[in-house]
Amino acid sequence: MVDLKTANIIPEETSESSVLWLMQAMGFRYRTPQQKVYMRKESLDIVCRRIGALRALRHHREEGRQVVYEDETWFTTRMGHNKEWVDTTQANTSASYSRQVPLGEGERFVVVAVGTANGFVEGSYRWCPAKSNEGDNHGEMNIELFHQWLTTQLLPSLPEPSALVIDNAPYHITLTEDSRCPTSATKRENHIKWLEHRRIPFPAGATRPELLLKEYWLYSIVARGLDFFTNSHR
Repeated sequence: MVDLKTANIIPEETSESSVLWLMQAMGFRYRTPQQKVYMRKESLDIVCRRIGALRALRHHREEGRQVVYEDETWFTTRMGHNKEWVDTTQANTSASYSRQVPLGEGERFVVVAVGTANGFVEGSYRWCPAKSNEGDNHGEMNIELFHQWLTTQLLPSLPEPSALVIDNAPYHITLTEDSRCPTSATKRENHIKWLEHRRIPFPAGATRPELLLKEYWLYSIVARGLDFFTNSHR
């Protein structure tokens, strides 16, 4: 009632009984719904991971990093829309009446690209013919294709510093020999080279266990498949 009066939908002097009478006259009845609606409740793990990702994004923005979002999709050469603008002054059999889309799905392609708040990143777009006409893009992309595109095409196109946001696709979180963290058997100088190569800061006098702890923390982020990943190894 208060909201309706505040929004000037009903006069200020309208009584509650008048509103109830009007609702009933319109065909509405205040009763228990015939069917219960169940809503899936998120687990605490999902909630905490989303909060952690949002905090990480805010931290990256505060440090001046450009946040970049990556994803893949697919399309066919004969994809169309359910509705479109047609020229009704022409016969529906005329070539100028609407687009002449042949029957069938046509050739299928997989697309990968990244974008920011300002649009797509120039040089990041890549497409390739699909091997199958069934399923989605996840069946076509693999770690070899993704890693090649990431290292040879995307990373050289990104300004420094940047933060790359990806999802939990299997080929996004697979470790390569270059990205695999050192182990407890790795020498201290190799730990330092690994961190320096990725431009990850660490104390000058850090011991080998301290260096290993930092690397384990970075490894756990990738291994758990969190939805954010800092581009710090360029």
